[in-house]
Amino acid sequence: MARRIPLPRLTQRQRSARWQRERRQQTALVVVFGTVRLSVIALVGWSAADRYYRDNLRTAAEVGGRAIPWRDYAAELRYELIQFYVQFGVPPEYENDQQIRRQKAEYDGIALNVVVEQAILNAEAQAAKILPSAQAIEDRYNLDFGQFRSRHVLVSPTADATDKDAADAVALAKAKELVQQLRAKPRDDEFWKTTAAAASGDPGSKDQGGELGWVSPGQFVKEFETAVRLLKPYEVSDPVKSSFGYHVIQLEELRGAEFNDFVKRLATAGIGSAAVKDHVRISILRDEFTKRAREQAIVSPAPQVRAAKIVINTPLPTGGDFQAFSESLKKLSLATGELEKGGAFAEIAKKYSDDPTAEKGGDLGWIARGTLGDLRAEQEMFRLDVGKVSSHYSATTATTIYSVTEKDPARVLTDDQMLQVKNQAYDYWLAQLKQDRGVRKLVPGHELD
Repeated sequence: MARRIPLPRLTQRQRSARWQRERRQQTALVVVFGTVRLSVIALVGWSAADRYYRDNLRTAAEVGGRAIPWRDYAAELRYELIQFYVQFGVPPEYENDQQIRRQKAEYDGIALNVVVEQAILNAEAQAAKILPSAQAIEDRYNLDFGQFRSRHVLVSPTADATDKDAADAVALAKAKELVQQLRAKPRDDEFWKTTAAAASGDPGSKDQGGELGWVSPGQFVKEFETAVRLLKPYEVSDPVKSSFGYHVIQLEELRGAEFNDFVKRLATAGIGSAAVKDHVRISILRDEFTKRAREQAIVSPAPQVRAAKIVINTPLPTGGDFQAFSESLKKLSLATGELEKGGAFAEIAKKYSDDPTAEKGGDLGWIARGTLGDLRAEQEMFRLDVGKVSSHYSATTATTIYSVTEKDPARVLTDDQMLQVKNQAYDYWLAQLKQDRGVRKLVPGHELD
């Protein structure tokens, strides 16, 4: 049996030293662990704060020096995408499908433009003291998003008639006769089925007694929906002319916005009616400023320029195919080179321009302010001397060069020009405000929009 070797006994001093050494080691471990723990907490906190900043607080755009936070842009993008899904019938389970990625990408720019427009309209409304009432918003909400059930009779002119005016007059007379008959029997379903709808030129509804079912605004032609908005339940309209012929319409029922597919899809995504009503408020403001812009837009006679243009298609390369893009850039370079050498603009347009105006040397005719559609280009043309060539104006798919051929300080606007100015008055007004307020877009890929 092995003999045990006795261990040496420690002195009091040695025991004290060992205890102090162990305490120092424990303290060091606690300090190291605490430091690591605090570092991890700080790193997690910094990461969370950075993620919150990127998702909510960073600037998506600036309007008049005021920042639009990313959360507002992200919320609008969700709203616009859901509108896209509903409009094109994309089921919820296919929202992230690869096949619609390209279409969805377009809505980044759409949402950015919307939040910029909203910021401008809110600022202008505040300055003009325009405040839509809660009742006005509620009424418009139900009008824009509520659903209606209607039925109609379509009376179309004879398609192969040699005298179109006479055929149209016959169709109108027949529609007026139906109006009188239906107004005498507004709730007579049997009359609708056996007499009225049976004579309808709409194959999709005639066999159902003219019934069109429940629909949301935006699903029928504009003339039809404008007429329906003015009707009361079971009221019959006067003949309403559209590209299909004459409609005799009866509004049957109305129901609330909660039945609207878009509103229901928004609710499923956590976007409530308050967000929809805020968009309705913006629509009311847009209508008001459109009205004001149109009232102030038409001034005749007015300064005008006669211009010509060269358009070179320069679409972005897709699928790795850069050949067509390179050829477009080469074509643009050749046209620019000939212009710099003093070549005749009209001849260069005929040679290189991809626009239908190329045959007549790019001639655009006379242009008044508010008719071109590109504010920067229009402003430059009114500054240019006759015979001078403008800068290049590049869009997503084309680059345009302009030239001024004549000027008139007081030329009377034609009827077509007046209509053009009226139709583009709001966009022109908005473009001027964007320029005046120095709008800056900061969403990656859209900074130069």
